[in-house]
Amino acid sequence: MRRDHKPYSMRLLVNFVRRFYTRWRLHPQFASVGGGLEIIGPHRLEIWGEDIHVGDNVHIQTSRGQMSRLCTWPNETGGHGRIDIGSHTLLTPGLQIVSADHITISDNVMIASRVYISDSDWHEIYDRLASPGPRAPVHIGENVWLGEGVKICKGVTIGKNSVIGAGSVVTKDIPANVIAVGNPAKPVRELEKGRPIKKREAMFEDIKKYDETNRYLNYLNHKSNGFIAWVRQIILPSRKG
Repeated sequence: MRRDHKPYSMRLLVNFVRRFYTRWRLHPQFASVGGGLEIIGPHRLEIWGEDIHVGDNVHIQTSRGQMSRLCTWPNETGGHGRIDIGSHTLLTPGLQIVSADHITISDNVMIASRVYISDSDWHEIYDRLASPGPRAPVHIGENVWLGEGVKICKGVTIGKNSVIGAGSVVTKDIPANVIAVGNPAKPVRELEKGRPIKKREAMFEDIKKYDETNRYLNYLNHKSNGFIAWVRQIILPSRKG
């Protein structure tokens, strides 16, 4: 199936159910939630533990076969981890953020699919029963972009605006305004000085216009879809779909 064959009325119903499920089922699992939280596939988001905070206009995407997880765990002091996700961030399918200390994701961060962020080793090298093992806070600066499959290890700070290339493993701090790649990740290029960077927050400067545009795009994509054709495509999918 190459496109969404749902009739427009069914798309509206699906969106209503998704938002209802998000507010009823997931909002109570966060320690605090800002306005405008959007979760695509909320039943595929796992939230575990305390002290998980999200800011305004956070977008979380999941997909079939790629659950996303936000988890905090107890540590040896009797406390537990904490996750702070800033405003206007984008989290995509397969993301795992697991904390036994403190993970901070600043505003306007974009995180591609299958990214793993952890502030702990979870076991010691010579005592495999000790958990969560060595730990140190992680800080991801404002407007950072993490490529697909990036791994962020404990104690790392990534400076604002930096880009981490796909598949990189970040074991040490990355300065601001650079592109870093590799295992371990190292800066390979600086961003152009003085060149402005458009941030995700620009999408939400006029929230009314943003909502109206999304509704109109949904209408354009679904207005020609009929109910019978949609059912037929489910039962007898064709390559032309």
